[in-house]
Amino acid sequence: MKKIVCVFIIIYFGLSGCKTEKPKDSSLLDQNKIELSVQPGEYWQGKMKVLFFSVKKTPQLAAWIEDSNGNYITTVTVTNRGAKKNWRSSPKEGRPEALPVWNHKNADNIDAVSSASSKEKVEARIAGDLLIGGKEYNVYLEINHSFDYNDFWTEDNSGVNGQPSVLYHAKFTMGQPDQIDLVVIGHGSVDGSDGKISSDIKSITTALGIIKNAHLTIK
Repeated sequence: MKKIVCVFIIIYFGLSGCKTEKPKDSSLLDQNKIELSVQPGEYWQGKMKVLFFSVKKTPQLAAWIEDSNGNYITTVTVTNRGAKKNWRSSPKEGRPEALPVWNHKNADNIDAVSSASSKEKVEARIAGDLLIGGKEYNVYLEINHSFDYNDFWTEDNSGVNGQPSVLYHAKFTMGQPDQIDLVVIGHGSVDGSDGKISSDIKSITTALGIIKNAHLTIK
């Protein structure tokens, strides 16, 4: 029987952060909690060759929040290798193509939110004064496997990346209870040269099965 592993990314609001001042309506934030849960799919775990060995690997992922105008606010969570550029069996320039959209967006000190890619529950926290009750925001999830080749994305045209990163997205209103599914909106740059999202996913196959589903719960 196949073992199903769930990864939960939990965002708590109203907790102490790096800033000491809070907006006037911060009482709204103290009453709210947002949970982003990601359930691994059939292709969550992959394999790669390191020298003469076959090594199991889990994907690189990052989640972040933007305002309604597309301005980056903060990184919620990112895997350690993606955050610290600590890659195995990669070219000397690293793997900017692993999470290209997040790489071109983030400006944080991400040590506080980075975590090992794991089968276990993952929790991440951000300062409660970053979001304002009643305002609309965007949450993005970017996920990628290295060496994830298919008939279209081969070693000849995609290097060590294979299929490019897949992007999921949802909109939410801070303080408005709801449960929202994140949906696929496209893929990132296959070589990491820019942070654009391509909406054409016809060439993406198994990479769409890295996760089974992702949803946002606003309480």
